[in-house]
Formats: sequence, C-alpha cells, structure tokens
Amino acid sequence: MPRVSSNESMKCRIAKAEAKVRSLKDGYEHALKELGELRKKQREQQVSKLLDAMDKSGKTFEEVIRLIRL
Repeated sequence: MPRVSSNESMKCRIAKAEAKVRSLKDGYEHALKELGELRKKQREQQVSKLLDAMDKSGKTFEEVIRLIRL
C-alpha cells in the first residue's frame, strides 16, 4: 500500500510542477512581449529625435547618411 501512496504523491508533485512551468512560461511570454513593445517605442523616440536634429541642422537626408557612413 505505501507504494500507491508514494505513486499518488509523485503524480501530485508532477502536476504541481507542470502547473508551475505553465505559469512561468506565460509570465515569460508576457514579459517578452512587453520588452518588445518597449524597445519599439524606444526606437520610435530615437528616430523622432534624429529627424528633429536633422531638421534643425539643415542637413539633407543624403548628407546625414554620408556622415554616418564615415
């Protein structure tokens, strides 16, 4: 009889571990999505600042590209 109890205990522990893994996976995927969105927003802000600086400098797009590629 103790073996059945141990087997049931093991099944219970496995089920709990699987639930924990699912929960962590969901949390990881949510965090990864949020990180992607934040990086996209950061990139948009950087592009906006770059375009503003280019406009203020009076440089053309081609001139800025040439300067960057030096």
